[in-house]
Amino acid sequence: MRLRLSLLSVCLLGALLAAGAASARNVNLVLDRGIVQSVSATQVVLRALDGSTITITVGPKTRVFLNETPAPLSAIQPGYVAGALHDGARPAVYVRAVGRVVIPLMIDKGIIVSVSATSLVLRTFAGPATITIGPATTVTLNGEPAGIGDLRPGYIAEVAHRGSDPALQIRARGGRR
Repeated sequence: MRLRLSLLSVCLLGALLAAGAASARNVNLVLDRGIVQSVSATQVVLRALDGSTITITVGPKTRVFLNETPAPLSAIQPGYVAGALHDGARPAVYVRAVGRVVIPLMIDKGIIVSVSATSLVLRTFAGPATITIGPATTVTLNGEPAGIGDLRPGYIAEVAHRGSDPALQIRARGGRR
């Protein structure tokens, strides 16, 4: 009985190994890496270090990561460094990209409602906007360099900032200097 069990185990193990080897021959996964040239809903085009162009097909099951975080494919931008694991023209298993996510520059325009050393409130067409002021914020009043303390409610202002980051620049008009 023990001999039969051993033979059965060996046969089963052999069959599993043969099946695994057969399926491994059908899967030729390749990891391609390069600089993202373009991205669409169905493909990512990379430029490899040797200058060649690699087109990677993507599909609904392709997992996408940006800076090691799951992301939509649309988050991948030209210029990012990326790698894709795929089997020829079949959709990639995953696309992993690394890149600096740049928050677009925003310009808020309106009338100053209040101002303090750390924030500015503007009345804009969209409603009130509170913008943080930081040590690197530059201020001009009527085209001349000024300080945050020179700004007053009622002045017209344009404030450049990125998202919720402190203002980069405040350009104001109003009052007499």
